[in-house]
Amino acid sequence: MTQLKYFIKEGNKYVMKREYGFSIMISTGLAAFAIGGIWIDNMTMFWIFGVLSVCAVISIWSKQVIIDLDTQEIIIKVGLIGKPVPIALKDFQNFELIRMKQYFITINTSLNINYLKDGKEKTHLIAQGFTTRAMQNLANEIDEILDKNEHTGKI
Repeated sequence: MTQLKYFIKEGNKYVMKREYGFSIMISTGLAAFAIGGIWIDNMTMFWIFGVLSVCAVISIWSKQVIIDLDTQEIIIKVGLIGKPVPIALKDFQNFELIRMKQYFITINTSLNINYLKDGKEKTHLIAQGFTTRAMQNLANEIDEILDKNEHTGKI
């Protein structure tokens, strides 16, 4: 396997490194609106966008994606109040790459995982950013980690 770019290996677990780019941009934009609230002397605007900015920064630290090869599952936690979602590797279906464009400019790209739970197809966010290439590279690295596990002889 090549050098890991998006994950840190801790024993038989792979923990995804935090992604700061997209989240910092959103937090900075919210903070700018909060400062704008001070500028136009609107304290309600300041408090609303200030609290949202702080919540966005805190959510950067609470997000995690862990591929645990011992328990054969992917554990995903996104957002402030969302609970960790364990996805068994046997239920994994595929990845979904979604790109949103506005006036021919890509404004968001997200990588989702599709899996089966209780016979129903579910989708969960893994990561988001600006470029399709970065999300495709992340999907390739996850696939490489899972493919390496398949060839170890463990089930």
